[in-house]
Amino acid sequence: MARPADAATESRPRLLTGPFVLTCVATFFFFLSFYLLLPTLPLYAQEHGMGESEIGLIIGAFAFSALLVRPYVGRAIDRHGRRGVLLLGTAVFLFSSLAYHFTRTVGSLLALRLLHGAGMGLFTTAASAVTTDLAPPERRGEAMGYFGMAANLAMAGGPAVGMWLIGDGAFGGLFLTAGSVAAAAVLLATAVPETFPAGAAPAVPGPLFSRAALLPSGAMLSLCITYGAVVSFLPLLGRQVGMGNPGLFFTVYAAFLVLTRPQAGLLSDRVGRAAVILPGMALVAAAMGTLAAARGPGWLLLAGALYGIGLGAAHPALLALTTDRAAPTERGRAMATLYAALELGISSGSVLLGLLLSYTSFPAMFGAAAAIAAAGTLGFLVASRRRW
Repeated sequence: MARPADAATESRPRLLTGPFVLTCVATFFFFLSFYLLLPTLPLYAQEHGMGESEIGLIIGAFAFSALLVRPYVGRAIDRHGRRGVLLLGTAVFLFSSLAYHFTRTVGSLLALRLLHGAGMGLFTTAASAVTTDLAPPERRGEAMGYFGMAANLAMAGGPAVGMWLIGDGAFGGLFLTAGSVAAAAVLLATAVPETFPAGAAPAVPGPLFSRAALLPSGAMLSLCITYGAVVSFLPLLGRQVGMGNPGLFFTVYAAFLVLTRPQAGLLSDRVGRAAVILPGMALVAAAMGTLAAARGPGWLLLAGALYGIGLGAAHPALLALTTDRAAPTERGRAMATLYAALELGISSGSVLLGLLLSYTSFPAMFGAAAAIAAAGTLGFLVASRRRW
């Protein structure tokens, strides 16, 4: 006779189905291709004579491009299905990763970043919709935790490996490796089935953005402004404070993300989304403050740990909150709205905080990022209590 706890476990709807696992594995390889390039492209641009404001523009262009395509992608996958968009996103990543080897100027690198960013907008919008389609409603937070963990596992090794690949000063091997990994994502994506709800009427044309997603999107915006600063300028800060391999920041960050995300998603299913989101956002602000005060590599590793726990808690709960608030046939648009806020945050953080850095210093720039994250935390607290 089964014990009550065993019976409760057995009665829970199954989450780790074949299509769900396949989507997560494809996501891992997709993001591994991205994270191999994350800390290295600022150095590649610097090697070709580009300054800090130009680097901020180039890195921010990726997020800006993803931001532009997401609303149209969200509406398209709610009308025509998820699978074709998923495949197109991986194909764009494959081409772009290989094409970096042929860019030498601000113009060519900027153009390629815009294309590469469109691939991110295509794949992640479709993949997040696939994940929510496959997840039982009562395990939605847990599902988004696992989905995000696939990207976080890629981050755990990708940046450090990318820095290792350019250890001899050559970037050709880096771009070939990133392209090969993207090719694996293409192959895996071909096996992901179509998950648009059977029998559901396609969404009629409507607004590009989802009102249901506005509250979590505001929180995501403030968090991702800090991320724009980190991805653009952490490698340069690492070199300034004597960190031999700045990719180690991302390794520590990713390790804590991996440890935090599944448990945070599960906890948000049990105690509510805001109870997980708010502490996570506060930790992100603390991480930025630590970077502002950094005087050596140890400070960066501490900031990476705080940042990983903070985003690891807030991100899956925000994804689940977005899905909670949206109808099944509006999920694509809702996820597109949330990810548009994510990309707007990254691009504006890269460009605007990059401009601030060009006139001030790393402490001033990361101090501003800490203030933005703190303001976002307060704003979410007030808005969630008003049930806006």
